[in-house]
Amino acid sequence: MHACVLAALALYSIEPLATIKCWTNKEGVRECGDIVPPEYAQGAHEEKSASGVLVRKHAPSKTPEQIAAERERLEAEARAQSIAQEAARKQAAADRVLLQTFSSEDDLELARDGQLTNLESVIKVTESHVKKLDKSLDQMIGQAADIEKRGRKVPGKLTANIADVRGQIVEQNRFIAEKRAEQDAIRAKFAADIARFRELRAQQAARPN
Repeated sequence: MHACVLAALALYSIEPLATIKCWTNKEGVRECGDIVPPEYAQGAHEEKSASGVLVRKHAPSKTPEQIAAERERLEAEARAQSIAQEAARKQAAADRVLLQTFSSEDDLELARDGQLTNLESVIKVTESHVKKLDKSLDQMIGQAADIEKRGRKVPGKLTANIADVRGQIVEQNRFIAEKRAEQDAIRAKFAADIARFRELRAQQAARPN
Protein backbone atom coordinates (compact mmCIF):
# COMPACT_ATOMS: atom_id res chain seq x y z
CA MET A 1 0.00 0.00 0.00
CA HIS A 2 2.78 2.35 0.93
CA ALA A 3 4.59 1.53 -2.33
CA CYS A 4 1.48 2.28 -4.38
CA VAL A 5 1.15 5.69 -2.78
CA LEU A 6 4.80 6.50 -3.52
CA ALA A 7 4.41 5.39 -7.11
CA ALA A 8 1.35 7.57 -7.55
CA LEU A 9 3.17 10.54 -6.07
CA ALA A 10 6.11 9.93 -8.39
CA LEU A 11 3.88 9.87 -11.44
CA TYR A 12 2.15 13.02 -10.26
CA SER A 13 5.47 14.83 -9.78
CA ILE A 14 6.63 14.25 -13.36
CA GLU A 15 3.29 15.01 -14.93
CA PRO A 16 3.16 18.64 -16.17
CA LEU A 17 0.86 20.87 -14.21
CA ALA A 18 -2.17 22.10 -16.11
CA THR A 19 -2.21 25.83 -16.80
CA ILE A 20 -4.93 28.28 -17.68
CA LYS A 21 -4.45 30.34 -20.86
CA CYS A 22 -5.72 33.90 -21.01
CA TRP A 23 -6.01 36.12 -24.10
CA THR A 24 -7.90 39.14 -25.36
CA ASN A 25 -10.53 38.62 -28.03
CA LYS A 26 -11.35 40.85 -30.99
CA GLU A 27 -13.79 42.86 -28.90
CA GLY A 28 -11.05 43.61 -26.35
CA VAL A 29 -12.56 41.28 -23.75
CA ARG A 30 -10.20 39.12 -21.71
CA GLU A 31 -10.96 35.39 -21.94
CA CYS A 32 -9.38 32.33 -20.34
CA GLY A 33 -9.46 28.61 -21.00
CA ASP A 34 -7.44 25.42 -21.34
CA ILE A 35 -6.46 26.15 -24.97
CA VAL A 36 -5.94 29.43 -26.83
CA PRO A 37 -8.23 29.52 -29.86
CA PRO A 38 -6.32 29.29 -33.17
CA GLU A 39 -7.31 32.84 -34.20
CA TYR A 40 -5.64 34.21 -31.06
CA ALA A 41 -2.70 31.79 -30.83
CA GLN A 42 -0.34 34.21 -32.62
CA GLY A 43 -1.33 37.10 -30.37
CA ALA A 44 -0.14 37.98 -26.90
CA HIS A 45 -1.41 35.66 -24.18
CA GLU A 46 -0.53 34.44 -20.70
CA GLU A 47 -0.37 31.13 -18.90
CA LYS A 48 -1.40 30.93 -15.25
CA SER A 49 -1.43 28.13 -12.72
CA ALA A 50 -4.66 26.80 -11.30
CA SER A 51 -4.11 29.10 -8.32
CA GLY A 52 -3.84 32.15 -10.62
CA VAL A 53 -0.06 32.61 -10.47
CA LEU A 54 1.48 33.88 -13.71
CA VAL A 55 3.61 31.13 -15.23
CA ARG A 56 4.56 32.55 -18.62
CA LYS A 57 3.88 35.44 -20.97
CA HIS A 58 3.78 34.90 -24.71
CA ALA A 59 4.59 37.93 -26.85
CA PRO A 60 2.63 38.33 -30.08
CA SER A 61 4.24 36.80 -33.15
CA LYS A 62 5.94 39.33 -35.40
CA THR A 63 4.35 40.25 -38.70
CA PRO A 64 6.34 39.87 -41.96
CA GLU A 65 6.70 43.65 -42.00
CA GLN A 66 8.12 43.65 -38.47
CA ILE A 67 10.50 40.83 -39.33
CA ALA A 68 11.70 42.73 -42.42
CA ALA A 69 12.14 45.92 -40.41
CA GLU A 70 14.11 44.07 -37.75
CA ARG A 71 16.33 42.53 -40.44
CA GLU A 72 16.96 45.95 -41.95
CA ARG A 73 17.79 47.39 -38.53
CA LEU A 74 20.30 44.64 -37.82
CA GLU A 75 21.89 45.04 -41.25
CA ALA A 76 22.14 48.81 -40.75
CA GLU A 77 23.78 48.29 -37.36
CA ALA A 78 26.24 45.83 -38.91
CA ARG A 79 27.09 48.31 -41.67
CA ALA A 80 27.56 51.12 -39.16
CA GLN A 81 29.82 48.92 -37.04
CA SER A 82 31.85 47.95 -40.11
CA ILE A 83 32.24 51.61 -41.11
CA ALA A 84 33.30 52.54 -37.58
CA GLN A 85 35.86 49.73 -37.51
CA GLU A 86 37.27 50.80 -40.88
CA ALA A 87 37.46 54.42 -39.73
CA ALA A 88 39.30 53.32 -36.59
CA ARG A 89 41.71 51.24 -38.66
CA LYS A 90 42.45 54.16 -40.98
CA GLN A 91 42.89 56.52 -38.02
CA ALA A 92 45.35 54.12 -36.40
CA ALA A 93 47.32 53.88 -39.65
CA ALA A 94 47.35 57.67 -40.03
CA ASP A 95 48.51 58.05 -36.43
CA ARG A 96 51.42 55.68 -37.04
CA VAL A 97 52.48 57.62 -40.14
CA LEU A 98 52.20 60.92 -38.28
CA LEU A 99 54.42 59.76 -35.41
CA GLN A 100 56.92 58.06 -37.72
CA THR A 101 57.20 61.07 -40.05
CA PHE A 102 57.46 63.90 -37.52
CA SER A 103 59.38 64.00 -34.26
CA SER A 104 58.03 67.33 -33.00
CA GLU A 105 55.47 70.06 -33.65
CA ASP A 106 58.28 72.18 -35.07
CA ASP A 107 58.81 69.56 -37.79
CA LEU A 108 55.12 69.76 -38.68
CA GLU A 109 55.23 73.55 -38.84
CA LEU A 110 58.36 73.50 -41.02
CA ALA A 111 56.72 71.03 -43.42
CA ARG A 112 53.58 73.18 -43.55
CA ASP A 113 55.51 76.39 -44.16
CA GLY A 114 57.58 74.71 -46.87
CA GLN A 115 54.47 73.64 -48.79
CA LEU A 116 52.89 77.07 -48.39
CA THR A 117 56.06 78.80 -49.60
CA ASN A 118 56.28 76.60 -52.70
CA LEU A 119 52.70 77.43 -53.61
CA GLU A 120 53.25 81.11 -52.89
CA SER A 121 56.16 81.12 -55.34
CA VAL A 122 53.94 79.61 -58.04
CA ILE A 123 51.25 82.20 -57.27
CA LYS A 124 53.69 85.11 -57.48
CA VAL A 125 55.03 83.95 -60.84
CA THR A 126 51.49 83.59 -62.16
CA GLU A 127 50.47 87.01 -60.84
CA SER A 128 53.48 88.52 -62.58
CA HIS A 129 52.40 86.85 -65.82
CA VAL A 130 48.86 88.18 -65.36
CA LYS A 131 50.22 91.72 -65.01
CA LYS A 132 52.04 91.34 -68.32
CA LEU A 133 48.88 90.02 -69.93
CA ASP A 134 46.89 92.95 -68.51
CA LYS A 135 49.43 95.39 -69.96
CA SER A 136 49.36 93.65 -73.33
CA LEU A 137 45.57 93.66 -73.29
CA ASP A 138 45.45 97.38 -72.53
CA GLN A 139 47.81 98.07 -75.43
CA MET A 140 45.76 96.02 -77.88
CA ILE A 141 42.51 97.62 -76.72
CA GLY A 142 44.17 101.02 -77.21
CA GLN A 143 45.22 100.05 -80.71
CA ALA A 144 41.72 98.92 -81.54
CA ALA A 145 40.30 102.18 -80.19
CA ASP A 146 42.70 104.27 -82.30
CA ILE A 147 41.77 102.32 -85.42
CA GLU A 148 38.07 102.86 -84.76
CA LYS A 149 38.66 106.58 -84.17
CA ARG A 150 40.17 106.80 -87.63
CA GLY A 151 37.00 105.25 -88.96
CA ARG A 152 38.62 102.00 -89.93
CA LYS A 153 37.56 98.48 -89.13
CA VAL A 154 39.54 96.69 -86.44
CA PRO A 155 41.46 93.81 -88.03
CA GLY A 156 40.12 90.37 -87.21
CA LYS A 157 43.50 89.21 -85.99
CA LEU A 158 43.67 92.02 -83.44
CA THR A 159 40.15 91.23 -82.24
CA ALA A 160 41.07 87.56 -81.92
CA ASN A 161 44.23 88.42 -79.98
CA ILE A 162 42.25 90.59 -77.57
CA ALA A 163 39.81 87.72 -76.94
CA ASP A 164 42.66 85.25 -76.53
CA VAL A 165 44.50 87.40 -73.96
CA ARG A 166 41.30 87.97 -72.03
CA GLY A 167 40.77 84.21 -71.90
CA GLN A 168 44.34 83.68 -70.68
CA ILE A 169 43.82 86.25 -67.91
CA VAL A 170 40.63 84.51 -66.77
CA GLU A 171 42.38 81.13 -66.81
CA GLN A 172 45.42 82.40 -64.91
CA ASN A 173 43.26 84.08 -62.27
CA ARG A 174 41.35 80.81 -61.86
CA PHE A 175 44.66 79.01 -61.41
CA ILE A 176 45.71 81.51 -58.73
CA ALA A 177 42.39 81.01 -56.91
CA GLU A 178 42.92 77.24 -56.97
CA LYS A 179 46.40 77.62 -55.48
CA ARG A 180 45.06 79.91 -52.75
CA ALA A 181 42.46 77.23 -51.96
CA GLU A 182 45.24 74.63 -51.80
CA GLN A 183 47.05 76.82 -49.28
CA ASP A 184 43.91 77.02 -47.14
CA ALA A 185 43.56 73.23 -47.32
CA ILE A 186 47.20 72.78 -46.27
CA ARG A 187 46.73 75.10 -43.29
CA ALA A 188 43.60 73.21 -42.22
CA LYS A 189 45.26 69.79 -42.64
CA PHE A 190 48.35 70.72 -40.68
CA ALA A 191 46.26 72.35 -37.95
CA ALA A 192 44.42 69.04 -37.55
CA ASP A 193 47.68 67.06 -37.72
CA ILE A 194 49.34 69.23 -35.09
CA ALA A 195 46.34 68.87 -32.76
CA ARG A 196 46.34 65.10 -33.27
CA PHE A 197 50.12 64.95 -32.77
CA ARG A 198 49.70 66.67 -29.39
CA GLU A 199 47.01 64.18 -28.38
CA LEU A 200 49.15 61.19 -29.34
CA ARG A 201 52.20 62.53 -27.53
CA ALA A 202 50.08 63.22 -24.45
CA GLN A 203 48.77 59.64 -24.56
CA GLN A 204 52.31 58.31 -24.84
CA ALA A 205 53.43 60.44 -21.90
CA ALA A 206 50.51 59.22 -19.78
CA ARG A 207 51.28 55.54 -20.31
CA PRO A 208 53.12 53.84 -17.46
CA ASN A 209 56.71 52.91 -18.24
